Amino acid sequence: MKFSLKLLLATLAASVAFSSFAADPEKKTFRLKFAHHNPPTAFVCTNGFAPWVKAVESRTGGQVKIDIYPSATLGKPQDAYDNVIKGIADITWGFVAYFPGRFPLTEVMNLPMLGVDKATVGSKVVWDLYNETPYLKKEFADVKVLTLHTHDGAPVTSKKPILTMGDMQGKKIRAPGGPLVPMLQSLGASPMAMPAPDTYQAAEKGVIDGAVMAWEAVEMMNLQEVFKSALDANVNSGVFFLIMNKKTWDSLPPEVQKVFDEESGEKASQLFAKAWDETKKTSTAKFLKAGGKIVPMDAAETTKWREKSMSIWTKWASDQEAKKLPGLAILDEAVKRIEKARKQQM
Repeated sequence: MKFSLKLLLATLAASVAFSSFAADPEKKTFRLKFAHHNPPTAFVCTNGFAPWVKAVESRTGGQVKIDIYPSATLGKPQDAYDNVIKGIADITWGFVAYFPGRFPLTEVMNLPMLGVDKATVGSKVVWDLYNETPYLKKEFADVKVLTLHTHDGAPVTSKKPILTMGDMQGKKIRAPGGPLVPMLQSLGASPMAMPAPDTYQAAEKGVIDGAVMAWEAVEMMNLQEVFKSALDANVNSGVFFLIMNKKTWDSLPPEVQKVFDEESGEKASQLFAKAWDETKKTSTAKFLKAGGKIVPMDAAETTKWREKSMSIWTKWASDQEAKKLPGLAILDEAVKRIEKARKQQM
């Protein structure tokens, strides 16, 4: 009897919760534009964005409809943040490294060789840094942040094998920008900052010898056709944002905002991160099938690259301090939290 009563009460509660979003002709429908620069077939789109959109639409009883605009159809990747502020898109997903200097403290997660091996690790850390510390919120004050996440540790893909620091000498290596540029310089390479979609053509034309980018992007851009070697080095983990226009956010009823908050934040961060980690399996398999070779970076070489990178960390932190920003504090937090998250996810 007790069990039946509990079941009845739970059913009634669920009914009430759903009925608040049940189809109601008098309720306003909100049709939102969600823009991003990835092709619609990218793994993070099918296994990350799609289920997130479905959850929001379902839980609001159709009161929210989200139309997805992939492949930079509403603007270049470098314009993503401003396009949300201007209202060109209601929601956008973008890459922090495409905005050098705009999110200075968030860029801490872009620092090289921090030890992020999985997207779930980096995403846990960057979301907690945003949510639990005062450091990052000011950088996104003009938008509603839905979530932040990272990609997995990026490899170095190249035409000819790059397995050691010595192999980097004089090589033209694509980088997204940010702290990765001075790190590649310290290794003796010539960094070429460019968005991911430009990488294939740059490699094909001989503009670059290799690239540092996540495995998901390697597959998405078909880079296995132009690069035949990969050093699985976990070089860096770039940060992505999912944001909403503030006016759009303020126009939503409280019950709709509640759904967005509950489906976003850490939940969405880990959803997108897991999609990213899953795609590493398919991306590496595709790379090998195309005749490529993947070599894990050994411990000794990792130590060398990390030691070189520490000077980049120090300079980055000093540069932030010179601008009256807490660079040392955020760096210390990031390093400690990455180590903790890695242990928790082992």
